[in-house]
Amino acid sequence: MRFADLPGRRVALWGWGRETQSVATKLTEMGVAFDVAVPDQEPGDEAVLRAADVVIKSPGLPITSPLYASLTEAGVAITSLSDLWISENAGRTVAVTGSKGKSTTSAALCHLLVAGGVDASLRGNIGTSVLTETSPPSTVVVMELSSYQAQSLTVSPRVVLLTSLFPEHQTWHGSAEAYYRDKLNSIRRGVEVVAIPDSDLLAARVSEEAPAAEVLRMGPATVRVDDAGDIVWADGTRLTAVEVPVIGRHQVVNVALAAMVAEHLGVERPALLDGIRTFRPLEHRMERVPSSDGRTWIDDSLATAPEAVVASLSALSAEDRVAVLVGGDDRGLDVSPLVDYLAAHPDVIPLFSGPVGRRVAEALPDARVFVSFVEAARWAASAENPASVVLLCPGAPSFDEFASYEHKSAAFREIAATAYPIG
Repeated sequence: MRFADLPGRRVALWGWGRETQSVATKLTEMGVAFDVAVPDQEPGDEAVLRAADVVIKSPGLPITSPLYASLTEAGVAITSLSDLWISENAGRTVAVTGSKGKSTTSAALCHLLVAGGVDASLRGNIGTSVLTETSPPSTVVVMELSSYQAQSLTVSPRVVLLTSLFPEHQTWHGSAEAYYRDKLNSIRRGVEVVAIPDSDLLAARVSEEAPAAEVLRMGPATVRVDDAGDIVWADGTRLTAVEVPVIGRHQVVNVALAAMVAEHLGVERPALLDGIRTFRPLEHRMERVPSSDGRTWIDDSLATAPEAVVASLSALSAEDRVAVLVGGDDRGLDVSPLVDYLAAHPDVIPLFSGPVGRRVAEALPDARVFVSFVEAARWAASAENPASVVLLCPGAPSFDEFASYEHKSAAFREIAATAYPIG
């Protein structure tokens, strides 16, 4: 469905978040009248939705809700800003989606395109509405696309980068397989090019969901990241790990994936190499933060799945002993990958708090469990901690103690900045 299809139809906005507010502004500019239904606030809101020809849903509202199922069964058309916009702009959209790595890959890709002279802008789930248009409109829009947004698409972007795939957001989607289905809906609707890391699992999924698409796969024939963390192209061009300004091999893979796509879209190699060197990492993603105790403190507070913790720990130097702050709100995800990693790496010092932290700790002998995140972070800053690196990598959302991951990060940074010097 497109914005052009809305005039003359009864439109309702379901939810009043950032996306639906930007839709409201767009509809007002178009002269399209609309009603607003805010969940759990007004008794008449359900009637508003049922009376609509088209419901434009906020991405945060779960499709597992009884009302969503009821509206669908009643034949109410439910769409989203992402679907309305991509349906009209698929040809200039390069979407980045995946369980983790979306934001870094999106930001790196836009940076590399601009460095190569491409008129590109960055929008979507990274925090800027796709309706925030440049003037004149940019030739390429790099769009970070969440699973919530992908679920509603009826048209695929021309190019999709799929960074990773493991279970996430199961409460919203209903199950792990439903999450995969909704995430991969982004490539199911006529995508032309799909870019993936070197993964047989992803290659099989893409072949199944988008058999006609051109597949760009990282590897010896294109670009790869070697054991040293260098980015290496098929012709032997090499960018060493120290020239890539991100922490961790998994983040280097994200940058290399972005580079592979940027080159496919026409960016020449010299500009590409310069662009990688000048890329600046995003906040809260393996970000070094100021500290006063002589240790290295790293904020990876956006690592909210157990697999993401494993990836971040694996990316750090084996020469450094790491204390990792793990825990938060429990979404029922499988924590066995993290349990297995910690059991196999006894030199890592896990500091557990919150429901997820306690659940992981139950499977490990002699686990350190704290009553709160702040208490765990204060222990990390104390002389009792023998580690040289303190990593905030929760493996879970922060809502058990904090309003958001930013608030958790702020508490972490405050403790790092005031930690008593060691040694």
